[in-house]
Amino acid sequence: MSSTTKREKHADKKEQLTSRQKDIIQILTKFTASRPATVAMISEMLGLSSRTILREIPHVEKWLTQNDFHFVRKPGVGLILDESVENQKLILELLEVESVSKSYSKEERCRRILGELLYAEEPLKSYYFTSKFHISEGTFSGDLDRIIQWLKPYRIELIRRPGLGILLEGEESSYRQAIANLVYESVDESQIMQMLRGEQQENQLLLPSSNRVLGMLDSETAGQVEQILLDSEKRLHIRYADSAYVGLVMHISLAIKRIQNNEKIVMEQERLQKLMRLPEFAVAEEIGDKLKEQFHIKIPRGEIGFITMHLCSARIWPTDERTERNMERINLQQLASEMVGVVEQEMSVDFSDNDSLLEDLCNHFAPMLSRLSMHIPVENPQKETIKEEYPDIWKATLTASDVLARELELSEIPESEISFLAMHFGAAVEKKLQKQMRISVVVVCPTGVGTSRILEAGLKKTFPQIDVQGTVSAFRIQPDKLREQGIDLIISTVNLQTDYPWIAVSPILQAQDKRRIESKIASLGPKSKADVASIIQRPITRDRIQSICYAGVELIDLLDHLRFDSMFAARTRAEVIERAGALFAEDEQTAAYIENGLFERDQLADTYVKQLHVLLLHCQTSMVEHARFGYIKLEPPLYENGRIILGAVVMLVPERREDNILHQLIGALSALLVEDKKLLERLRAGDWDGSKARIEDGLGVYYKQFLKKMGGV
Repeated sequence: MSSTTKREKHADKKEQLTSRQKDIIQILTKFTASRPATVAMISEMLGLSSRTILREIPHVEKWLTQNDFHFVRKPGVGLILDESVENQKLILELLEVESVSKSYSKEERCRRILGELLYAEEPLKSYYFTSKFHISEGTFSGDLDRIIQWLKPYRIELIRRPGLGILLEGEESSYRQAIANLVYESVDESQIMQMLRGEQQENQLLLPSSNRVLGMLDSETAGQVEQILLDSEKRLHIRYADSAYVGLVMHISLAIKRIQNNEKIVMEQERLQKLMRLPEFAVAEEIGDKLKEQFHIKIPRGEIGFITMHLCSARIWPTDERTERNMERINLQQLASEMVGVVEQEMSVDFSDNDSLLEDLCNHFAPMLSRLSMHIPVENPQKETIKEEYPDIWKATLTASDVLARELELSEIPESEISFLAMHFGAAVEKKLQKQMRISVVVVCPTGVGTSRILEAGLKKTFPQIDVQGTVSAFRIQPDKLREQGIDLIISTVNLQTDYPWIAVSPILQAQDKRRIESKIASLGPKSKADVASIIQRPITRDRIQSICYAGVELIDLLDHLRFDSMFAARTRAEVIERAGALFAEDEQTAAYIENGLFERDQLADTYVKQLHVLLLHCQTSMVEHARFGYIKLEPPLYENGRIILGAVVMLVPERREDNILHQLIGALSALLVEDKKLLERLRAGDWDGSKARIEDGLGVYYKQFLKKMGGV
């Protein structure tokens, strides 16, 4: 029968293939009668079980027979498509126009749905997916649940909006990472490179062009990217590790497509600044210039940063056996510590509070040792700037480089390499100065207890440039003392009568409060470096040791005397305050005295905290010797002028002295109420054991920070 006749007969056939059956037929056309295909071979090529292939063979045979093609199954030999080369080409042509009934596994279907969503420029209707994949709404909803879990590590959110559709929301860098990992899940590295290069191995199926993710990786773009990378290897004397090369080509190819589609890439400034201190950043800039020239696009600074990250993992600096032996011999941690010690001595600076400096230096040393041993020169465009504007840092690093030269048995370290090391030390010094150039504030509430601590926690979380020096009572503001302490601003929960710079805000910061604080800080103006205290760490004095011990004893005492209570059918706030007065009292007279103090504080300024639905009952009283914390659960809640009061927090501090440490302890507990949602949940549920555990954990974190602040221990 002629080919034309076969085409005509095929047009009349009703049998429809699934994508899996179509794949099997494509494989059969690659084999001959002298070299037949086996079920095991097809199973391996498709990544399916032999049993699955055997189930599909009858359908394959039926389609071939209906279209007058000769298919032979020989037990113990294999499967043969007994047709001429011309007819085998005809089969492939027929498959191209064949109306295929798609059959996907759950995993493959989810990947394809995800691919569509990652590239969608507008919300997609659920009907689009249910009709495309022939699935029910219930099945599609289950697929979306799986996709949501898959996206979680990338911080990409799947949004389902009735009447509008389904879309994804996240940072561009997160999209890039998700797309790259989705490609890796779909195919292996060898297939990716074959696809990017436009190659097709014999007996290997074409990658599915309908997959949106894979469709973005076109071979022309990838080929040009590869050529740029190969040229950079020769020009810059670098080498890309095979294990990371595929990822680098794919990342840059995807980035180009995304940039051409006007997708914006940004990187956190602190992270970018850290990467700029690496020689790999200079290499990334060189690659970026070539990409700009080749593709006529602007490469954002953030993109250079991400290319730098790939270059670091690609281990671009070559090594030989001697270099590897030297690197094994050298203790990088010890080497970094010695260099830090020299710089500290030269500059009279203490870097012990910089956790990342040693790690950054160790990470820098390994590729640097490779460059030095292989005599690979690197240039740092910032070298002259460092020497001119930061002569002290340059001189100290130059002196410290003798440690490296001695260890590596070199006469000297090239200035270009020293300049990169100097950038690390310069960043550490700048970080230390920035800490001490922040805005110093004190927080004020009517009594110096309670709501001010909630405000303090909010300030620390929202404004990293603010350094809260402590909390004071509105009645004990001493301007001269504040000036002596270098306080720039008072932030209060009530209006004040003082000439000292101040601003009043809500205990739990609202949007308008944040804007007003930002404006107030801007009006203060920057500090000059001459105003900055010495960055040499203070010694641990006897007084500070006593404070550390005292804080620990008081913390344990506070934990040992936590009290919780449930109050049924409270009718008024006054009844709650009366119950609070008795929570830590041993007799009626003491209870009445504490109650009066709590009532006066409540009259001075409302203690209701709307965001927490609690009364924050607190005062200073001579009826206690130590700080106390408790909670009263209200069953049912108390409804007061449209307010819902679920419970009352009770906090007491001694009145006998101005004890800043006890105030700090109570303040730490106040902050926990805002920061630890699980603590508030347990208090509301009456889970007293769970509440104690959360409080103990939270105060443990506070005490650790207190130790670091007091002595750097």
